[in-house]
Amino acid sequence: MPELTFEEILKVTGGQVSHKRQNMKLSHFHFDTRLMKADHSLFFDLKTDHNNGHRYIKPIENKKYSSAVAARSFNEPIDSFPFIRVNDPLKAAHKLASYVRNNWRGIKYIGVTGSAGKTTTKEFLYHILSAKYSVFRSIENWNNWIGLPFSLLAMKGNEQVAVFELAMSYPGIGEIDCLAEILKPDVAVILNVFPVHLEFLKNVDNVAKGKSEILNYLNSDSTAFITGDSDAILKQTEEKPGRRIYFGYSSRSSQILLKDVKREGNITRLIIDFYGIKTEFTTNIINRTQIENLFSAVIVAQSMGMKNFEIQEALTGIQPLSGRGKISHYKNFTIIDETYNSNPEALAKTLKWVNEEFRSNKIAVVGDMLELGEREVDFHLEAGKYFATLNFDFLITVGVKSVKIAEGAELAGFNPDKIKVFEGAEEAGQFLKQIVPPKGVIILKASRRIRLEKALEEFCHE
Repeated sequence: MPELTFEEILKVTGGQVSHKRQNMKLSHFHFDTRLMKADHSLFFDLKTDHNNGHRYIKPIENKKYSSAVAARSFNEPIDSFPFIRVNDPLKAAHKLASYVRNNWRGIKYIGVTGSAGKTTTKEFLYHILSAKYSVFRSIENWNNWIGLPFSLLAMKGNEQVAVFELAMSYPGIGEIDCLAEILKPDVAVILNVFPVHLEFLKNVDNVAKGKSEILNYLNSDSTAFITGDSDAILKQTEEKPGRRIYFGYSSRSSQILLKDVKREGNITRLIIDFYGIKTEFTTNIINRTQIENLFSAVIVAQSMGMKNFEIQEALTGIQPLSGRGKISHYKNFTIIDETYNSNPEALAKTLKWVNEEFRSNKIAVVGDMLELGEREVDFHLEAGKYFATLNFDFLITVGVKSVKIAEGAELAGFNPDKIKVFEGAEEAGQFLKQIVPPKGVIILKASRRIRLEKALEEFCHE
């Protein structure tokens, strides 16, 4: 972590010190006192809709050589350590993270965004690049206005490469611009653009506009890898700065192509066309959506100076994360855990892949897809109708909105006796125990707030 003097932090944040200044250095930066395990820590009292950091400042007295950045409204008398008052502690954290990034120019910064697959691609990049370089990657899914700056402040400074993910939620437009201004990525990646967050973004063009903000602070030496399979993102990025390389399936718009994907036994072969030169990589990842994330990670790793044989060696043993396509086995059942998130495009791709990969005994447990705006009902109905065209044996839905998936499946001819609707994930897990056949294959996918992992926990509970 960066080691900064109290005076340095005071100057960068533009704050006012509470009382006499102390000659100390701070090297641990937190927005949650539960994570403060060491002395020399600096706590930022961030105010959220659910909490106010003020009440956590006083316990910092137990940490030696520690301090806090507080809003000007904090008036409690504290004499044991000086703290800094600012107008907005979160903006102060942004300033400090920007200061550290600008001082650590020897590190190559990679920023990843997209409607889906950000964390998976970040983890794949970390795994591959670590075979050659000292690499930092952002903490878990710390990818928003709070997570990204505090991830950056968790770096040691001796890394060669640092990989971050950039996300947006509400209000969407302007969020990634804020994060990109802090990170100023040397390499930017836009994975995909799907109909997500439409509740406030309204349409896919606005999603593309928000995602393209990651390119706003590129310079002439920077490189952007951009999906070439989205007309919306092609339109939004054509005038952006930096060197732009498009990748995907479409030879019309991409310079780097995922030419073919072949499944052989327990391995997958990726044939990638780099400007007309075909190269093959093999992996034990079989989830088709994650193959696309791996494709992105491979081409970025190559741009970072890794040889193809080094990348291939690094692919050995690579695994997806829990909740993001991880395949596991419980008793004689195969479980595909996609419980972390969902949207119409990702759900369709996942169902299609499972349908092709596994021949029989397939059960889908799908939950609500959130923040879809005015077309919410249509998206769920269409998902159900698409499901009915596939070879699944049973459909379980979880949540109020996903009732429309069940309706869509029945309207399209799927046997209503093979559909079950639940409000809660635990009930779905209990029912799943009753109907899953021997050697059954279970795919679970829903938006995060549905907590579909509870169905999985209930199913595996003895």
